Formats: sequence, structure tokens, C-alpha cells
Amino acid sequence: MELVKDKIDSIKIKAKQLALKVERLEKENEFLNRKIKQLETKQSNIHIAQVSSPSPTASQKAKVEGKDAKSIKKLKKEVSQYIKEIDKCIEWMKDV
Repeated sequence: MELVKDKIDSIKIKAKQLALKVERLEKENEFLNRKIKQLETKQSNIHIAQVSSPSPTASQKAKVEGKDAKSIKKLKKEVSQYIKEIDKCIEWMKDV
């Protein structure tokens, strides 16, 4: 009879240990599920940001470079005009 009682006590101890382990695993599972949701939300936000502000395409870059080239050409022309006016002013000053 003592042997049966010892076996029952042993089973009770193992059952309590198992219940504690299940409880710990459930808490860990909840924690991991929250982490997964956070990461999914973060990933979704990153994806939305990438879609809403796409990087410029080659044609868009070419257009910008073309505009830059035009503005540079325009500025060179303006500078040339200013140089001509300065030269005229210098000539007038020499005459005075």
C-alpha cells in the first residue's frame, strides 16, 4: 500500500511541475505573439512608407538632370551678360 501512495505522490508532483511548465509556456507564447504583432505592424508601416515615397526612376532623374543643365546654361548666360555690362562700365570709367 505504501508503494501505491508513493507512486500517487510522485504523479501529483509531476502533474504540478507539468502545470507550471504549461503556464510558463502559455505566458511565453503570449509574449511571442505580441512581438509578432509588433513586428508585423512595423513591417507594414515600412512597406507603406516605401510605397508612398518611391525612389525616383531613371527617367525622373534624367528630367531633373535636364532641368539642372538648363538652369546652369541660363546662369552662364546671365553671368556672361553681367560681365559684358561690367566691361562696358569699365570702358566708360576709362573715358572719364
